[in-house]
Amino acid sequence: MKPLRICFLWHQHQPYYRKEDKFILPWVRFHAIKDYLDLPSILFEFPEIKQTFNIVPSLLLQIFEYTKSGVIDRVQELSLRQPSDLNDEEKNEIEKQFFVCNFQNLIAPYPRYLELYNKVSFGNKLNEQELIDLQVWYNLAWTGQITRKRPQFKRYFSKGKGFTQKEKELLLESQLNVLKEIVPTMKQLYELDQVELSVSPFFHPILPLLCDATIAKIGLPNLELNEPIFKFPEDAVAQVVNGKKFFQDVFGFEPKGVWPSEGSLSSKVLDIFADEKFEWTATDSKLLYQTLNSSNSGLQYFPYIYQNGDRRIVVFFRDSFLSDAIGFNYQNWKTEDAVFDFVNRLKMIRTSIIGNFGEDALDFACVPIILDGENCWEYYKDNGLPFLLMLYKTISSETCLRTFTFSEIVNSLPRDYTYVIQEIFPGSWINANFYTWIGQPQKQIAWNQLAKARYLIEQHKENNELYAKAMDYAFVAEGSDWFWWYGDDNIAPNKTDFDKLFRWYLTKIYQLLGVDVPFELQEPLGETNHLYLLTFPTKTITESNIRTLSTEIGWGLYYAKSAIGTMHSNKAFISEIYFGNTKKMFLIGLKILREIQETDKVFVYLTQPKELKLQLTSNEFAFFSPTPIDLRNFYFAFGEYFVLGIDFSSIFSIKDNYSGSILEFFVKTENELGEMIYPMEGTFTYIVV
Repeated sequence: MKPLRICFLWHQHQPYYRKEDKFILPWVRFHAIKDYLDLPSILFEFPEIKQTFNIVPSLLLQIFEYTKSGVIDRVQELSLRQPSDLNDEEKNEIEKQFFVCNFQNLIAPYPRYLELYNKVSFGNKLNEQELIDLQVWYNLAWTGQITRKRPQFKRYFSKGKGFTQKEKELLLESQLNVLKEIVPTMKQLYELDQVELSVSPFFHPILPLLCDATIAKIGLPNLELNEPIFKFPEDAVAQVVNGKKFFQDVFGFEPKGVWPSEGSLSSKVLDIFADEKFEWTATDSKLLYQTLNSSNSGLQYFPYIYQNGDRRIVVFFRDSFLSDAIGFNYQNWKTEDAVFDFVNRLKMIRTSIIGNFGEDALDFACVPIILDGENCWEYYKDNGLPFLLMLYKTISSETCLRTFTFSEIVNSLPRDYTYVIQEIFPGSWINANFYTWIGQPQKQIAWNQLAKARYLIEQHKENNELYAKAMDYAFVAEGSDWFWWYGDDNIAPNKTDFDKLFRWYLTKIYQLLGVDVPFELQEPLGETNHLYLLTFPTKTITESNIRTLSTEIGWGLYYAKSAIGTMHSNKAFISEIYFGNTKKMFLIGLKILREIQETDKVFVYLTQPKELKLQLTSNEFAFFSPTPIDLRNFYFAFGEYFVLGIDFSSIFSIKDNYSGSILEFFVKTENELGEMIYPMEGTFTYIVV
C-alpha cells in the first residue's frame, strides 16, 4: 500500500521588538518558553514523525539578544522590580499588561492567578504580596506543558502563591535557560534526520511589495495608491540574502527551503529565491488556483516546478482547510474528535488522489500542512499537547499515511515530472492578495512614510557607513507586522505599540541622516480613534429601535471582523455582533459581510441560565433545547442583517424587572470552508440593563 505523504511546516516568527536597549513587548520570550522548545521536543517521542520548522532570523536574533547580550523586555523589567519600588504608574501598567493572555487557558485554570484577575477586574488595588504573585504568575502561566514538568518549574505550580522576590528572580533566570536550549534542540533533531529547518527573509517583509508595491493592484484592481510608491527590489534581495547568511552562521549549513513571509509570492520573488539557490518554497493553494485559472482542488497536492530560463525552484501549496483546522478550529473540539476528523480527511484525500490521478500519483503527491507554530496553541487546552500527542501517535500507526520533509519530496520528483509553471499569480496566503498589508488607507499611509524614508536614504548612498546604518533601520521597518496591525482588520491590546515602534524606526533614519523628522511621524499614523473589540450595552433598547444596530442607542457590540483577524476572513461572514435588551426581551443583532449563501449557518447558543440553541440560515429558523422551553414571545428580522429577540420569561423565571440578571451566550457560524466561534474563547457574560 502506497502511503499518502504529509508535510508539516511550523512557521516560527516574531517581529523585531527592540527599541533602544530593551524589547517593548515580551512575545519572543513568552512563546519561546511555551512553544519554541516544546513543539520540537514532542518529536523525540515519535521518531517516525518528520516535520519542517521554518525559523525567521529576526526571531533568532532576539533569542540571542536575550541570552547572550542581556537585553530584557518591558515585562521582565517590571517583573524584577520589588513592589515597594514600584510607583503608581508602574503598578497600573502591571495590572493592565499582566493579564494580556488567553483567559480560559492561561488564567482561569490557576486559582491564585484567577483570584488576582477578579480583584483587579473589580477595580481593587493589589497589596505587595499580591503584586509579587502576579509578577510570578504572568510569567509562569506561559510555561509550556513539557517544560513545566521540570522540577524548577513544578515548584511554582505546586506552591501557587506567597512567592518571594528571590523565587521570582530564579523563575526568570530559568526561563532564559529554556531559550538557550532552542537552537541546540533544533540542531539535534536535524542531525537525527527527523526535521528540516528552513528560513524566511530576515525581518519578515512582504517581498512582492518591496519589489514594487503596485503589484498589489493585480489582486485588488480597485486599489488606489498614492506617491511615492515603494519600489526597491534590491531590498527584497538583501532581506533574503541576509536571512540565509544569518541562518547559516547559526546552524552551520545552508537552508534548502524558504517560506516567504505570509506566503507572499510573485514571479519576481521566485526568481530571487532561485538565484539564491533555494530548492523549494511554499504558499497557499489559492495562489495555485489563480495561477492555473482552475478550481480543481486536487491539484494543490502536487508540487509545481517554477521555471524561468535557467531559474528553477519547486513550489508547494498548503492545504488551507487542514492547516486552518489546526490553527483555528480544533481548539474547540474534543481531542479524539479533532484527531479523527483530521486523519479521516487525510484518508479521503488519499482516496481522491488515487481515484482522479491513479495510485502512482502518490509517489510525488503530498499534503502540505503549513501554519504558525505558536499563535494557535494558547487557545487549546494544555497548549495543544494532548492533541499533538494523539495526532502523532495516530499518524505513526497508520500504514496509509507517512510524514516527510519538504526536501525529501523535492528529491523524489522524477526527471520527467510534468507539473510546471512559468509564472505565479502574486498574492499572500490570505485570500491570494495583499489587502491585509496595503489594502486600507492607514496601511497605505505607512507604506508612503516608509517609501519617503527609503528614498531619502538613497540620497546618502555615497557615505557607505551612514548608508549601511540607515538601511539597518529601514530593513526592520520593512517587516510585515507593522502593516498587519494598521487598519481595522486586526485588534490586540498592544496594537498601538506596533505603530509607535514602526514610527520610531523611521524617525531614527531621519535623525541619523540629519534631516528634520516629518510631522506625520510624530503622531500615530492614520485614524487615531481607538476601536474597542467589545463594548457592553449602556441602556435599554426601545421597541422602535430594535432594528437599528448602533451603540449610540444602547446596543453592546463585539467587533467580530477584527476579533477573528484576516486569517479567518475567507470563511467568516459576520462583521459585527450586537446585543442588548428591551425591558422584556434579550436581543442579538448580526451584521453581515456579504450575501448569505445556502451553505451558511448561524447558531446562537445560550448556556446560562438555560441551554438553548438557535439556528439561522438564509431561509430557515429553528431552535433546540435539552429541556422544554416556552417561547412566549419571539422576534426575528432578516434583511441586510439578522435581529432576533427572546422573551426574558423564556430564559428566566417570570418577574417584573430583569435588570441585573445574568446570561451567557456565544455565536457560531458554519459553511463549507469551516466554522467560526465568537468569542474565540469562553462566552459572552451579559448583565441585563
